[in-house]
Amino acid sequence: MKFITEMELRDLYKTEPFTTFVLEQDTKITPGARQFLVDRRVTLALAQSGVGNKASTNESKREPELGKWCTLRLRGKMDYIESLFFLIAAELLSCGDAVQAEEVMALGTCFRNVRNAEREQSAPGKIQFWGWTEEEIKERASNLETFIDLSEFHVGVKNGKEIALLNHLRASLREIEPAIMETYWDEEKQVCLRQDLVETVNLMVNILCIMAWKYWGEQRCKR
Repeated sequence: MKFITEMELRDLYKTEPFTTFVLEQDTKITPGARQFLVDRRVTLALAQSGVGNKASTNESKREPELGKWCTLRLRGKMDYIESLFFLIAAELLSCGDAVQAEEVMALGTCFRNVRNAEREQSAPGKIQFWGWTEEEIKERASNLETFIDLSEFHVGVKNGKEIALLNHLRASLREIEPAIMETYWDEEKQVCLRQDLVETVNLMVNILCIMAWKYWGEQRCKR
């Protein structure tokens, strides 16, 4: 099963605004994506099904095996993301920004807690960064990600490399949400059973947005 994220819808809408979005079979949308459509009064339509009962039966037989592979894929992505935190912290340190490198490593520790929470089936725990609560982080990062649209211009400006590194980490972290949704989606209840992981990952994306924005000199994001 594929999941459509909010960022994917934003990219589509930016290319060409639409009033109706057709959801294909075996495709779901994340809560953030659904809210994006609601905010823009976009109608969500379901594609017509031409699949019979036999196909449905075969699909149910594949579910245990599919769940296993979804879990393996999710954990592989998490291992990759954790390695990125180390790599980007090292790059920032080589650029002479020890403070930012330390902050990235601190956020990497938060992500390791998320990874462990998934494997141990426990709660990921609260995140506090810069002395801000989760609600304060969400408030300061409100709509901030929509403005992070890098181009060749940003690469050439001062701190362009640092901005590009943080953006790469942000974009990579974004891939975790649909992987969690795919692995922990409850078809009967139509909910994600590990929404706590999704919310924590999205909070970390907000923190990375603020980090990148601080390089652009945005006063409201400075500590």
